[in-house]
Amino acid sequence: MDYWRGLQRVYVVLAIAIVGLFAAKGIAQTDPRGKSYTLRGTVEGINDFAQSIRVNQERIAGYSNARVATYSIDDPAMLKKLEIGDRIVATIYEKDDTLYDIRVVQINDANPIPGNPLPPRLRK
Repeated sequence: MDYWRGLQRVYVVLAIAIVGLFAAKGIAQTDPRGKSYTLRGTVEGINDFAQSIRVNQERIAGYSNARVATYSIDDPAMLKKLEIGDRIVATIYEKDDTLYDIRVVQINDANPIPGNPLPPRLRK
């Protein structure tokens, strides 16, 4: 009887340890900044001193309506690369007003849609 009681205790301890490991793994993977979203917009202003940019952003489904907002940026070197009027894509988090992984988007005005030789404003 003591053998089975000891074995039962070992199983209980193992079960608690396994549940604890899974819980710790889930907690460790949760980003403290919250859920991430993709921001798309146009740079309207650059503030070198505050290390921020003003962006006219598109609507972000589930996060924000279209608006003009000022954001700090994670990489100050991007301030030298960005220009007013640049179209950008960046990552933003729901609990953090900083833009991460900013990328300048190239718009191909010569042929934006396959099968459409020129955009309407360039057609004669």
